[in-house]
Amino acid sequence: MKLLLIGSTGKTGQYIRYFVEQKGIQTKLFVRTLREPGPNIVIGDVRDQKDVNEAMTGVDGVICSLNTESNGTLISGMSNVIEAMIKYKVKRLVTIGTAGILQSVLQPELLRYQSIENKRTNHEAAMEHHQVYTKLMNTSLDWTIICPTRLVQDEQSGHYRVQKNVLPSDGSKISFMDTAEFAVSEYFDRSFVRERVGICY
Repeated sequence: MKLLLIGSTGKTGQYIRYFVEQKGIQTKLFVRTLREPGPNIVIGDVRDQKDVNEAMTGVDGVICSLNTESNGTLISGMSNVIEAMIKYKVKRLVTIGTAGILQSVLQPELLRYQSIENKRTNHEAAMEHHQVYTKLMNTSLDWTIICPTRLVQDEQSGHYRVQKNVLPSDGSKISFMDTAEFAVSEYFDRSFVRERVGICY
């Protein structure tokens, strides 16, 4: 088995890579710039369909932790990832989203970023993740969106709460490392296929 890791140099992505490789799984890294030489590294731009297609060849699944950059990179990149997965018949995708695209508990007809639960003034990142969620729902891929609340640079605790479609009650933070560990576990466990999952302490 070989997994394509997108965003593997980021704050969550570096730990995703660590946990995947700890399992002895082969990885293929799709990166913008080469920070370290090595095999199975594809340098490219996730906004370029040709680059994404090249990265997708010969892999069995994808774990993606792309950041939003307020310039459309996330939705553009994820659209290319989805197209390449369909083209190369790769079915399984785990991607990191945001708690903002979970359902509101207080206003269940709305997503959290649209509701009175939202504490942020800038909704651009959540809106872009919402676009990705909508796009994934219209595919037949076996996707899971991990939706962390406020991410912090704490040590791995291994003790966290997860819940389908909503954020567990009174959740205020989660570490990059625990988010990554759960993302990798969910890739293999397949407990939340075609679902959003809230995660917090």
